Formats: sequence, structure tokens, C-alpha cells
Amino acid sequence: MEIYLPVADVKVNVLILLALGLIVGFFSGLLGIGGGIILNPTLIKLGIPPIVTVGTSVAQMVGATVSGFLAHLRLKNVDIKLGLFLILSGFVGGGFGVLLTKILEEAGHFRTFVLSFYAFYLAFTGITMFLDILKKEKKKKNRLTERFIRNLPLKYRFEFGEFSVLIPLFIGFISGFLSAVMGVGGGFVVIPALIYLAGLPVTKAVGMSLFQMIFITAFLTYFHGTVNHGVDIVLALILMAGSSFGAVFGSAVGQRISKNITKLIMASLVSLVSVLSFYQLFFEKNKPKPALKEVHNFISDFSHNHPEIYSLIVIVVSLIAGTIISMVAHRIKTVIDIYIEKRRFQRG
Repeated sequence: MEIYLPVADVKVNVLILLALGLIVGFFSGLLGIGGGIILNPTLIKLGIPPIVTVGTSVAQMVGATVSGFLAHLRLKNVDIKLGLFLILSGFVGGGFGVLLTKILEEAGHFRTFVLSFYAFYLAFTGITMFLDILKKEKKKKNRLTERFIRNLPLKYRFEFGEFSVLIPLFIGFISGFLSAVMGVGGGFVVIPALIYLAGLPVTKAVGMSLFQMIFITAFLTYFHGTVNHGVDIVLALILMAGSSFGAVFGSAVGQRISKNITKLIMASLVSLVSVLSFYQLFFEKNKPKPALKEVHNFISDFSHNHPEIYSLIVIVVSLIAGTIISMVAHRIKTVIDIYIEKRRFQRG
């Protein structure tokens, strides 16, 4: 059952895309990370151009993060002032990243850059996580690092604590840049950085990451759409449908297993994607594809002729679709939970 992706100019089995979205969403909900580290190398493997892969991955995250953000907002895990620093610096980092992707794409090196980034970065991350799991005793935070953070200038009292504004500015810039060039949510950078550098509790760090991600992904969707013309609305909606459902059930499973098992799953997954990226980088030749501007159909032509309007439509549709899909997924999960409880009561 193949579907034509108008901007990517590729035919892909829609069931494979839905299954991929479910898997990505499940692990995203389970591990608390953006699913881009799994999604993007796989989409490239399916023959979707890297520039479309990155732009569309960011676009589908606009809707996929809505329900999580609203939940954390209700739980008061969002500091608006801190969020503004993360968002503004994220815009700068993201803008720089999008311009870099345009330069690399025009030079014909973007695929190599993305796969290299995934291969080496994820290999380092996977090895680090496995070593962390094997350690019996956790080392205390380096005193020199603590002193350096404490002596940073421009201190400001946020709702969640007092620390230098340079910390959220740095975190926001790096996460925005990585989101732009890798098409991933900045959560795997923002969450540990806010915990380690700003001293935030895990729940508040997650809430701040989701708050920033809503705005950064919307901004990057617009930027990618207008600068690189690399956002495929059809692909984004299919992936969002799968990932929104998967995230609901992934988060439910995550609450029932230990942190060590979760960390082991994440380390194994990251290492597997790194191996896949290495294989694609060194053993698979990049098949020549026509430039995106040479593709002619209604959606592709509209995205090139009216990129600002097209990008705004993608953002609005993603937000609405993500909210509706998440509500349906939560309702289904509630029905399943009630059924399971009834079965347990009847057996008991």
C-alpha cells in the first residue's frame, strides 16, 4: 500500500511509515527523548532525501509534543521566564543550523554530514551510557565544575531557582542548532543540561524541554519550509499519527519499569542506530535524486511558490492534528486500562 510523498518525490509503503511512527513514538514516550535519533536514519534508508527527512521530522514534532506540554503546564512544571531564554537562544541556534543545512545541501554534502553526526555522536552516547550502567558507584559532581557554574556572571532569580542567564542561553542555542541540523527534539540535550547545570528536578526539566520544543519546532518548520523547501506535509501527518499513539502507550510502560532497564534499552537503541548510520555512511552509495525544485505537483509547487503560507499551514495543521490524535490515543488508553482492571477484579 504505497503513498506518494509530494515534496520528497518518493513512493513509500504507508503501513511502514505508520509502524515507524508508532515505534518512534513508543520509545519517545518510554525514554523521554525525541524520536528523531531513530526516525531520521530510517527515513534516509527508505530513500527519502535527507533535507526532507530533517525538515519533516521537525514538523511532525510540532504536533507530537502538544499533549505532553499541556500535561506539564497543568502540573506547574513550566517556568515562563526561563522558557523565554531557552526559546530565544534556540531561535538563534536553529536559524544558524538551517542556514548550514542549506549550504551543505547545495554543496551535495548534507547526507554525509547528517549520517556522520548520527554515527559518531550516537556511538559516543551509547558507549557512555553502557559504561554508566556498569558503574556500581556514581561519582560525585566535579567540584571545579560546581565552582565554575556558581561563579558565572549575570545571575537571575527564576521561578525554579537562581543561576546565570548564560546557562539557559547556552542550552537553548545548542538544542536549537541540533534540532535544525539533525531533525531531533532538543530534549536529549535540554533535560540533562537543566538537571546538571541549573539544578532542576527531572519533572521540571522535562516540562521546560517540552515548552521550548513547541516553539523551536514551529520556528524551524517555518525556517526549513521557506529556506530549504524540505517539509513534506503528507509525510509529517502520517508519522504524527503513529508517533502520537505510540508516545501515549510508551509513557505508560515507562512508569512500570525500572530506570536501569529504561537506560539499558536506550543505550542499546542508540548504539543500534549508530551502527545503521555507519553502514549507510560507508557501505551504501547515495542514489542520485532530482533536486527538490524540479519536482512538479500541486503541493510541491505550492511549497516553492508560496513557502511562507505553506509553512504556516503545516504548523497549524500539525498543532490541530497532534492535539486531536493525542486526545483519541488517551481515550483509547483509558478504555484499555478500565478493561484490564475489570478483568483483574473478575479474576480476583
